[in-house]
Amino acid sequence: MHLILGEHHKKLLEDASRLSESFGLEYWRGVYDARRFPEEYWSKLSALRFPGIILDSRYGGLGLGLVELVLITERLAAGGAGLGLYAMLSNNLAGLVIQQYGSESARALLPRVVRGELLIGLAFTEEEAGSDAFAIKTTATKGDEGYVLQGEKMFVNNVGRATHYLVMARTSQPTEGRRSHGLTLFLVDSNSSGISYAYLSKMGLDYLTTGRMTLDNVYVGREMVVGNVDEGWKAIVNALNADRIAYAALAVGAGRLALNIAVDYAKRRRVFGREIGGYQAIQFPLAASYAELEAAWLLTLNAAVKFDKGESSDVDACLCKYLATEAAFRAVERSMQTLGGHGYLRDYHVERLFRDVLLLKSGPITQELALAYVAQRGLGLPRSF
Repeated sequence: MHLILGEHHKKLLEDASRLSESFGLEYWRGVYDARRFPEEYWSKLSALRFPGIILDSRYGGLGLGLVELVLITERLAAGGAGLGLYAMLSNNLAGLVIQQYGSESARALLPRVVRGELLIGLAFTEEEAGSDAFAIKTTATKGDEGYVLQGEKMFVNNVGRATHYLVMARTSQPTEGRRSHGLTLFLVDSNSSGISYAYLSKMGLDYLTTGRMTLDNVYVGREMVVGNVDEGWKAIVNALNADRIAYAALAVGAGRLALNIAVDYAKRRRVFGREIGGYQAIQFPLAASYAELEAAWLLTLNAAVKFDKGESSDVDACLCKYLATEAAFRAVERSMQTLGGHGYLRDYHVERLFRDVLLLKSGPITQELALAYVAQRGLGLPRSF
């Protein structure tokens, strides 16, 4: 698959590169160590309208496709951000769901989503409903003018920073043979009465907060139902494919960032009288990661092209997410080994990527579930989940 970049692509990538140059690795280490949201970066990112790359121009978005989103995501990740782009992806993909299925009241918020004034988080997962999304127990009870939500969500991102959340809750029981029936999607203001959070201490990604959300009789007006009642799964299923493809681009970018750090170090570091980059024991692993990342990148672009054309992309989304994650993990691991003891030091930045990239093995779809899906839908094997 050959992707010919037009002038508008080049302009977008130039903008992304300039943004990366103004926020180097030291900036990202600083916000990481301070465990704070990268507000300065978010402000500049929002000025470029990157939180609305795939949203319509009528809402102030750039009106582009998933191809452009993955191009920019990869460039920004490789430019230093690594996995610190969740907010950009969240606004784009949640915004796409609202644009396609939201009410007029919900869509009225989209210009502020594009400008980065609003940050949308996702609240789908529960303690016993992760990969098995249909096991959701949070309930939404219908009232006169809206719904009352009751339950608890797990692994909610940007708690304390997000202004709104897409929350999936059960409004009725599933029907026989259709476990997805009865789930309804809501757009919930984070300041709503009855919402509380408990922050989770985690291994990495310290510039993004993660927590447990408790919904205690939280009222949501019926105008904030996204999609049809009891059919919330239909509102998000297509966006899940886009989500996996976008995170594949994020993985490729993070892997390339690690690889570039290792290559630069290998050109400067001298051992036994010569640069270590001249030894095959150093060259071969880095060259292998270069090949793996390039292959994953082409697969990711191919999946994005299919998505934009409206073609079936579910298998492609799982394939590229799986391969990109594996390639990124190996690239970071090999980068750390290239740097030796320095790779373990925060000053050299790779250890941040090492801790962060592990998250991709668990989300937005686990590596194992991605393979199970490919086995069923790609190879025609019996369903195993």
